[in-house]
Amino acid sequence: MLTQHPHTSGDVGTFYNRHTDVYDSALGGNIHVGYWDDEADDSPMREATDRLTDLVTERLAPAEGQHLIDVGCGHGSTAARIIAHHAVEITGVSVSDYQVDLANSRPQPLDLPGRASFRLADAMDLPFPDETFDGAYAIESLMHMKDKAAALGHLARVLRPGGRLVIAEHHLDGELDLPDVARMADAQAFFKFALTGDLYRRLLREAGLKVVDHTDITENVRRSYDSMTDAWREAARTDPDRRAAGEWQTAADLGAWCFAVPQLRYGLLTAVRP
Repeated sequence: MLTQHPHTSGDVGTFYNRHTDVYDSALGGNIHVGYWDDEADDSPMREATDRLTDLVTERLAPAEGQHLIDVGCGHGSTAARIIAHHAVEITGVSVSDYQVDLANSRPQPLDLPGRASFRLADAMDLPFPDETFDGAYAIESLMHMKDKAAALGHLARVLRPGGRLVIAEHHLDGELDLPDVARMADAQAFFKFALTGDLYRRLLREAGLKVVDHTDITENVRRSYDSMTDAWREAARTDPDRRAAGEWQTAADLGAWCFAVPQLRYGLLTAVRP
């Protein structure tokens, strides 16, 4: 079941125009969670968030010369890591003009194996012809999309036969208690997201994609959450703008609560266009 919410793509873009730098600081230069092998793994945040990128890339299995789409490309850190190790072309899309500008300003030395470019575009209405891409990945971006069915339908459309889509995403496993439903609604309204209860499996099937793998990595990513809430608290303490400081404090309070919800899970999902 999908949770309904009123925010638009413009709302999401505005949110990330304001929050990208805080996420970047909290998550070691990336804006997605990190992955630690186990409790004994003492990898720093940057290494852990790069490892999450590598896990997505492994599932995507890019081959030389392929063209990939990065759905919700952030400020380009994920694509930058991929093209540093793989001879592929990446087109990244985001609804945040600030993120697109940051991504396009990243240096791309001529000796890199691959190349990347970034543009302002909405994944719910992708401006690309059918069968443009050999593969696609979406890291913590689909949760922000009001019409997930439309987004996945467009991704299925622009993928070539045999193309893979890898999703790294939060979802809910199980029903929330009644008081938590209202609190989660507050979190979804503030952070501009809505979580699914099935990690997109039904929507992927309806889009004509075949799910080939789902791996729950919740326990491997939890260490990211404290860093994120700490960064919001620090922003609340140091921002001279009282209104902005209040926003950061709200983010910290809602984030700390949301991250502790037992039903909140994080998974890697791989689907293929037959």
